[in-house]
Amino acid sequence: MENLTNQVLELKKGKKYFVLRQAAYKGITYFFVAEVTPDGEDFTNKFTFLEKIDKDGKFIVKEVKNPEILQVLAKNIKLD
Repeated sequence: MENLTNQVLELKKGKKYFVLRQAAYKGITYFFVAEVTPDGEDFTNKFTFLEKIDKDGKFIVKEVKNPEILQVLAKNIKLD
């Protein structure tokens, strides 16, 4: 698992997210991210968890919406 902490993920839709933390749960990789402003200079006030999905040798991400998984991730990801 490549560590993407402190990296920027740029989605096809143009949104950019800064990876604050990365974790694995039940064999799935998750990212706790902060949305980056359009100019790339700062963060918005939107923080979310993204799930990494491997597809055709690359990966895509989707927002985590399952409340049980969100609860586990929120309890276990340490923000120093």
